[in-house]
Amino acid sequence: MYMKHSLKERKVLIFSILILIGFFVSFSVVFATGISWFGGKITTVTTCTCSTGSQVTIIGYPAIFSGTYLYMPGTTQIKHKGNVVSNKLILGKYSPGGTCMMAGDPCTSLPISKGTMNTIGTN
Repeated sequence: MYMKHSLKERKVLIFSILILIGFFVSFSVVFATGISWFGGKITTVTTCTCSTGSQVTIIGYPAIFSGTYLYMPGTTQIKHKGNVVSNKLILGKYSPGGTCMMAGDPCTSLPISKGTMNTIGTN
């Protein structure tokens, strides 16, 4: 049985559809630029002694976010709180790539399995 919808109901439906379209378009832009989300608990923070930044190891929620990331003070944008220390919860966006070099003769590279943090927030 076909039911007539009021003008208000149609406006709400159209508005909802537009929001969904905007949501999917914004995610496709994020994926096209190579920027991804991450989140989890910081387990270790190791300062890069031959380069700028720190290697941050995260146990992710969900597990696909687990790995090592590069935190770049002054470059990584901080939202809310920005205490990048062990046992803090962290959420943010990252881009693939990044290098953390440690002192040695010659300097050696620490692994960055995920990428460089662009925007973060911690608890």
